[in-house]
Amino acid sequence: MSSDLDKIALQQVTESAVAAIDPRLRSNAAAIILDEFIVAVDVGMRPYAARLFREALESTYERPVRFVCVTHCHADHTFGLKAFKDVTLFASRRLAEDLRSSPDWSPEARAAFKQNEPDGGDWLDEVELVIPSLLIDGRLDVTCNGRTAQFHTAVGHTDCSVYGYLADEKVLFSGDLVFAGMLPFAGDASTDPEQWMATLRSWMTIAIDHVIPGHGPVSGPGEIVRQLEFLEALKENTLAALQAGRGWEDIAVPPIYPVGDMLWFVEKTRQRWHAYYGGRS
Repeated sequence: MSSDLDKIALQQVTESAVAAIDPRLRSNAAAIILDEFIVAVDVGMRPYAARLFREALESTYERPVRFVCVTHCHADHTFGLKAFKDVTLFASRRLAEDLRSSPDWSPEARAAFKQNEPDGGDWLDEVELVIPSLLIDGRLDVTCNGRTAQFHTAVGHTDCSVYGYLADEKVLFSGDLVFAGMLPFAGDASTDPEQWMATLRSWMTIAIDHVIPGHGPVSGPGEIVRQLEFLEALKENTLAALQAGRGWEDIAVPPIYPVGDMLWFVEKTRQRWHAYYGGRS
């Protein structure tokens, strides 16, 4: 068992919805506590932190984690899956192919990750490629004693994105379709801006009190509006640059979120949006 200093703190958002926001995970994790078992939503990047997250869930709620939703293929959401490989992992059908072809798993990427880790990144030696056994198209419902947690595929941030929704407690588990209070990364090679914005608009038609995002603090529906405003403004700026015959470097980043030190977010995002909308003209 871990010491108190090692434990991952769990934020009780509603009676059944829990968030884990800890820098050791590198991305947010969350869970839905049902009567007989737990459904985790993402588990973070570092295997040791993912183990601590699982230990916190199972010791606090005295029931097993039986399912894990993997919201998309990025390393900060999949490198920790080894700690949950004995339970049912589910994800978009596209995720299996995306994981196998992802440059994140190359020796060069592994070396780059280690170089950027302040602790030397020895934990990377423990990372294992784990492919979810249950791959879905459209929607999957996980039900226990009459309660249902919904999971939906949604092209947008990536072509393998999935989000969760606990309707009876009005909680959205957005994955990286929402970066709360911060500049979203919208530069994956498969990012589809139009589908991403359509998903955000669809959420405005359902009852949501709480948003547990892939990054950033637990938020409310106002953050969905704000994220949509950013993406819509970025589209306008991208189209303006294209119309003027300018390159991706000239796309203005909407000042809705601070850029800070997220320069590679900006570079990759502008490159992707220029290619996406340039290819549609």
